[in-house]
Amino acid sequence: MHKPSKVILIAGAVAGIVLMGVVFGLLGTRQPANEHSSLGVLPCAIVPPSPPATSGAAPTAPAVLPVPNQVTGFGAPPPATVLTETNQPANWEERVGEVVGSGDENTNKVRRLLELFSELPEAGKLEVVQHLSNLVADQDYAPLGQLLVDARSPEPVLDVLLADALNRPNSLKLPLLLSVAQNPEHPKAGQSKDILGLYLDGDFGTDWTAWQQKLQQWLKDNPD
Repeated sequence: MHKPSKVILIAGAVAGIVLMGVVFGLLGTRQPANEHSSLGVLPCAIVPPSPPATSGAAPTAPAVLPVPNQVTGFGAPPPATVLTETNQPANWEERVGEVVGSGDENTNKVRRLLELFSELPEAGKLEVVQHLSNLVADQDYAPLGQLLVDARSPEPVLDVLLADALNRPNSLKLPLLLSVAQNPEHPKAGQSKDILGLYLDGDFGTDWTAWQQKLQQWLKDNPD
């Protein structure tokens, strides 16, 4: 066999070089499938929003909010509430005025006002005791004194009754002051005790027996 000539070898080498250049040229011009894939991160798929359901179910109606009103600011106004007080006549002013303005004797007026007293609101009680303090004579003072001793009476009413009692004879007012002072629940207990101490010129604390003895002696020494 004859050895290949130099021309054939050179031509083969040149063809191989050209072929390799073509191959590398093609590899250099290809774009990567995804830039993220070269970093080892998989691309995220974008999912389009699902279209609204097309089933036969009826759409839900939107909630209806209550309309604000001028009374509560929200919702329907509350039902009107009528405040009433039991055993308290709505026309007490007319009834008291009718008794006071009548032509009856004072004793009858006092009796009717005392009967009406328990049915009245505080304002009515206050007005009645103001009339009673002018109508009740000393000899008929006992029912009015009972109202003063009653700790359940409203304090403005007790103020009027106490002021009236201080204008009564000593034989009336001093025993009343002692009765009031002995009741620690009475709103005027402390004030009555102080006034009584001024008359008797002493303070016996809660020794009510000593108070009573001193009071009896004082009344003997200071008759009306």
